[in-house]
Amino acid sequence: MSPFAANLTDDDMGDLAAFYAAQTPRPRASAVDPARAAAGRELTLRHHCASCHMPKLQGQKQVARLAGQDLTYLLKLLRGFKAQTASDLDGTMTMAAQPLTAEEIENLAHYIAGLTD
Repeated sequence: MSPFAANLTDDDMGDLAAFYAAQTPRPRASAVDPARAAAGRELTLRHHCASCHMPKLQGQKQVARLAGQDLTYLLKLLRGFKAQTASDLDGTMTMAAQPLTAEEIENLAHYIAGLTD
């Protein structure tokens, strides 16, 4: 994003933020495994995901919305955080992903992808 944002003014960024905040999220079609989703729900509770991402994992301010994101995208990002090949602003997600097993990442992604408002 840096090359695209380099020439934006503060007003431009505020306008873009307001535009995206006003958009209504649309559910994405994902083949969610109900058993994996149930296990993933338990993981979100155990790892306190709602403390940053809010109770319905809808995100807030600089914290990303997770609910309803594409399953493949969630898997790629969570695996990237675990492998430390994806980065986040302050390293919180990289640290949070370290104790997760490959199976737990799959379960979390299935749960989160299946969330709707």
